[in-house]
Formats: sequence, structure tokens, C-alpha cells
Amino acid sequence: MSKNTQKLSPLQELIAEQKLLCEEVGSAYVEVSGDDVVAVAVHTLKQDPIVGIRRKPETEENISWYIYGGELASNEDAFETMTVRELQDIAPEVLPYLALEQGYRFMIDADDYEDVWKEEN
Repeated sequence: MSKNTQKLSPLQELIAEQKLLCEEVGSAYVEVSGDDVVAVAVHTLKQDPIVGIRRKPETEENISWYIYGGELASNEDAFETMTVRELQDIAPEVLPYLALEQGYRFMIDADDYEDVWKEEN
């Protein structure tokens, strides 16, 4: 018997992982494009944990994700904008979480700790 199973592309695997994560935490799946813009405190990404917060976009750039490492300083200037495609090069471990809907947060670290929750407004 021949097995007619096709291997998923890396993008298909990521989308499947995103959809599964959304289902597990009760979030709607929000499609992510490589051209979507996120705000990242790049200089903090070597610190644990990595934290992501999805907020309502408030700028022309339509930024909804804010991602940083360690404790967040009160310095908003610490964030720089980049596309999801650029983020993939410096922090690929956060990509599965980017399909979570507005109001969700995630926290991950190098020891495979993971927490995902929706903030109560």
C-alpha cells in the first residue's frame, strides 16, 4: 500500500499550530500575515520570560502585538516596529501565539514554560 500523505509546508505547520493553540485557550483564530506589524523591545529578547500582549490597535500602523523579554520598563520608546516576517528571524518561538485574538497574553521561557491567558478588562 502506498501512503499518499503529503508533508505540510513550514507555513502550513505554523498555521495548524496556531489554530490548535487558539482552540486550546478558547481564542478565535486571527489570521497572521508576514507583513503585519508588531512592536518589539528587541534589546530585551535575551531575557526570560518572553511576553506578548495583544491590544486594540491605536496607531496608523495597526500594531496590536507588543513583545518584550524580562520585566517591562516604563519606557515605551524601547519598542521598535517590524513585520512578522522580520520577527521570525529574531524570535521564531513567538510565532505560534500571534493568531490569538485581542486581549490575550502569553509568557514563555527557555525552559519550555508556557502560559496563555485573556486579560479581564
